[in-house]
Amino acid sequence: MNFVKLLTIVCCVMVVNISHSQVKGKSPKGKATSTADTAKPVVNQVVAPPTDEEIEANLYLESLTLNPTKNKAAWIKNDSLRKVYKAKRMKFYVRTKKPFRPTDKMQLCYNLVYKDTNLKFCVNDSICKDPEVTKVLFEQVKGDTNYVLVYVDAFTKSKTDKGALCGSGHETKLTMVKWNIKTNQAKWKNKVINSCYRTITNMTKTPIVDWDKSSVLTISYHKGSDFIDVTFDPAAPEKGLQSNQDNEK
Repeated sequence: MNFVKLLTIVCCVMVVNISHSQVKGKSPKGKATSTADTAKPVVNQVVAPPTDEEIEANLYLESLTLNPTKNKAAWIKNDSLRKVYKAKRMKFYVRTKKPFRPTDKMQLCYNLVYKDTNLKFCVNDSICKDPEVTKVLFEQVKGDTNYVLVYVDAFTKSKTDKGALCGSGHETKLTMVKWNIKTNQAKWKNKVINSCYRTITNMTKTPIVDWDKSSVLTISYHKGSDFIDVTFDPAAPEKGLQSNQDNEK
């Protein structure tokens, strides 16, 4: 009799253990059964690098609001931006700067480089936009002045034209820069030599970008009823761009 009771108790315990194991091992409805299944997939996010305008805005705001000594942690936070900006500003470029505010005008910005110094300046220009070809045609240092001649060419992208007349036209200009590398101040002069929008036609016989930099550069173009010649003498860069019409702009 005692054996029968003992056997009955053992059987009951086994049944309870089996039932407990089944309940414990059962997954809740709608949930995964393993750690691997419940782990969220890793998504690689590609973060676009900051634009030059964003970098300059951040660093400019920093210069107005932060003190390198008192706000050292916040200042160090932008070290990576400074490195990116320094790498970019030490490269020659000419590109369009879009208006930031409704009152701003579209500009064409130049960045010139000489050794470990750069010069950036912008001119209002809504016609020669997003140039496809930019090149330093000439550069020579005399004393404290660096004489730089820049060639800029862009397909016509005027909103008012909308491709009706100037769909394949060009906007081409030369920019003569007299850059004092000691004070980092400069004077520049732009000469538009081709413009579909302004009805100026370049008549130069040879490609300007292939100029040998040693002979006198002569550029001819037609503007209105005038035929204009512009010259640049590499032996006397301080004279800049000379025109056969003194009043020609």
